[in-house]
Amino acid sequence: MKPAFPPATEPAPTRSAPAARPRLATRARRTPLLTRALCFITQLVALVLSHLAPAQAASATAWPELTHPQDAVVEPVDGEILLNGVPMRLTRVRVAAPPGTVAGHYRRALGGGSVVAQAGTHRVLSQARGDFLITVTLTSLADGGSEALVSIADARAARGAGSRRLGFALPAGSELLSDMQSIDGRIASRQLVLANTHSLEGNLRHLAASLSRLGLQPEGPALANTADTHAQAFRGPGGEARLVLVRRDGTTSAVLTVLSPGP
Repeated sequence: MKPAFPPATEPAPTRSAPAARPRLATRARRTPLLTRALCFITQLVALVLSHLAPAQAASATAWPELTHPQDAVVEPVDGEILLNGVPMRLTRVRVAAPPGTVAGHYRRALGGGSVVAQAGTHRVLSQARGDFLITVTLTSLADGGSEALVSIADARAARGAGSRRLGFALPAGSELLSDMQSIDGRIASRQLVLANTHSLEGNLRHLAASLSRLGLQPEGPALANTADTHAQAFRGPGGEARLVLVRRDGTTSAVLTVLSPGP
């Protein structure tokens, strides 16, 4: 059995050998794999927060920090992030050790009161800490190592997120699976993931009308147009968007990404 990892903090100036501490890599990009993991985390956050005690008056509580294993590659996900209305801080961590060993490290780092669960191929550790919910989602890598997605959600703001206005008209009967907003420098991005039973044409017509109200019009011909897939770019004075529609087994899934100038 490999020895357990001793605690190690986020990278900071030090004279010790670089390999003895987590390494701060370039900021993580929001890949499709990361987006699917975020959708899963959103559901977990909603479930756990629903069982927490009612929120007290908001205070200037500092965001908690979590130590990572030694020799980990630490990649903060850039920008300010709102996931389904919940403010979050996200960090992707890659470690050469298997998930069981890494889970042991994070259990010690979280201390008492943490919960461990298995969800498909993911091992999930979570803990409610004051006004925040910390979640660590572990996945095995092909090389025998592990990837951890560490999320810290602000429970105070989350309790009011369910009543927020979407500000975007969806097709009737749609299920909103994910609503991720972020601000990275001068660019604000928003990605909506939804599903419904309408046809590709019906979804395209409705969502194109919603984008038109934002001043965005189709840009050129479709990027993809088959019997079960449609992709279209949009552009206008206020920004740009890309819509991808996929239909399978009577259900249409839509991923809509909108980019606009930041505040």
